[in-house]
Order: sequence, then structure tokens, then C-alpha cells
Amino acid sequence: MNNVFHKGEHHIQELMSVRQSSDALSSLIQNKIPPIAKDFLEELNFCMVSLNTKQFNLYTITIYSTSSFIEIIDNSTILISLDYRSHIPKIFFEEENLNIGMIGLNFENSKRIRIRINGKGQIKDNKLKINIDEIYSNCPKYIKKRIFSKNLSTKTKQNVITESLLSTDIIHTISNLDTFFIASSHNEKGVDISHKGGTNGFIKVISPIKLEFVDLPGNNLYNTLGNIYTNPYINIFFIDFDRRNTYQILGKATIEELNIDNKKQLKVIIDCISVVTNTNSFLLIRLHEFTQKIQSYCELK
Repeated sequence: MNNVFHKGEHHIQELMSVRQSSDALSSLIQNKIPPIAKDFLEELNFCMVSLNTKQFNLYTITIYSTSSFIEIIDNSTILISLDYRSHIPKIFFEEENLNIGMIGLNFENSKRIRIRINGKGQIKDNKLKINIDEIYSNCPKYIKKRIFSKNLSTKTKQNVITESLLSTDIIHTISNLDTFFIASSHNEKGVDISHKGGTNGFIKVISPIKLEFVDLPGNNLYNTLGNIYTNPYINIFFIDFDRRNTYQILGKATIEELNIDNKKQLKVIIDCISVVTNTNSFLLIRLHEFTQKIQSYCELK
């Protein structure tokens, strides 16, 4: 019997008739860093991390730099510099045994690889230590290529605003994005965070308190949807690459079966509980934008 997946993941795999192929891929999920993942992690300039404790719901952050910020301590431990990142609530600095989910993503690489890590750890001396429980490479589908400048935008004060509804401005932003991240958790397996990509506006805003998206075919592991089946509370994270803001929504998700062109698909519907806007929290500059700024300056000259 395969013990890599929990009952929620098995349920969704069986629902989608992919249980056999999922079990065949289970050997890819390891508890040690394989050599190819080591090289990838040491070259990363961007990752997403979700945290939770027994006292605090899921909270997601983006961490980035113009160069590598991840140190491999040994084959089951990494250390992430927090010099450049979005806001982290104080409670997470005080907890010694955080549940952690991470996804490392290379937007710039032509292969656009991504690696997921689940484990436990703590924040100390402005660094996040993760003791790895699971590590595996993930399906590279739906990752839009983005090239970033080697310069960061000027570091300015971040502001954090928490609301109960999606504002008109946030709705407009979300409706034009092609990427988001979704964090979920399981009471035994811990925290997981996944990348979701598609065409602009593939996540639909139904109302100021409701979102939905159709889950696109991937690696057939169904980690996120399996977690939702057992624990509906999730966190969705958006990056506004143009205005340098990030948004995260804590919500309660349900799964609905669809039949589209005689193919079974799953829709995820999210009822919003809280909406957090974090301004000036993403300082990487997309290269095309950086080039446009230089051209504008030259025209002024």
C-alpha cells in the first residue's frame, strides 16, 4: 500500500481515474535533496512559502532576490535569506516549529522548472530554516516566462491592509492575472503550496466574497485538491508584477465536479474570509518594463 499520499489525495485521484499513474509517480517524492534539485535551489531568485501554526491560519509570503538566497545546509535542510520578502506577521518569528510549504520557481529558465518542499522549521536571524519532510519536482505546465532585471526597485515601506471583501481595484487586478499560488494543509502532512497558471483571468471573481477556477490537468498527484477534501481552509496569493503589490485571500474552498466536452474536470470555489493587501512587497523588475523605462529616459534626453 502507498503511504506517500493521504486519504484526501487518494479520493481525488480515484475520482479522476488517475490513481494508478499517481502511485507510479510517488517514488519521485523524497525526503532528501537530489543532486539536480540542489543545483536548482542554489540558483533560484524567487520562491513562495506558506506558514502556519496551531494558533494561526495559513499565511503566504514571497521571497526573492537578484541572486541566490538559498543555502543548502545538508541533504535535508535548507536556509533561506529573508532580506527581500513580503510581510511576515510577528507570531511566525516567535514560533519554533512552523509548518512550512515552499515552491521554488524559475520564471526565466526555458524549461521553467519548479520544486515543492514540505517540512517544518523556524525563523531566526532573518533566515528561514526548513527541515525537509518531502521534496519533489513538479509539473512545469502553465508557467509563463518572465525575465527580471538584475536591479531591484527602490525599497520602500510596506503597508498591510486587511479587509473582509475584495475591493474593486483588487477584483480588476485579479481578473487580469495569469498566475497565482494556493496554499493548503493537512493535519498530518503539513502545509503545501502550489503554482497555478493559465490565460489572463482564468480565476474568476464571482462577487466581492467569492472566487472560482477550473483545475487544469497537471501531474495527477492532486496535492492541493486532496488537502481541500480533508481541510477546506486555503490561502490564495497573487502578485501584481506591475505595481509591486501582493494580495492574499484566506478562504474556505469547495470542490465541484464538471463535465466539459465529455471530460471530467474539477472546479474550486472559494468563499473569502479575509483579504490582505501588502503594498510595495515585490521589488523584482520585469526586464521588458526595465527596458521601457530606459527608453523613456532616453527620449526625454
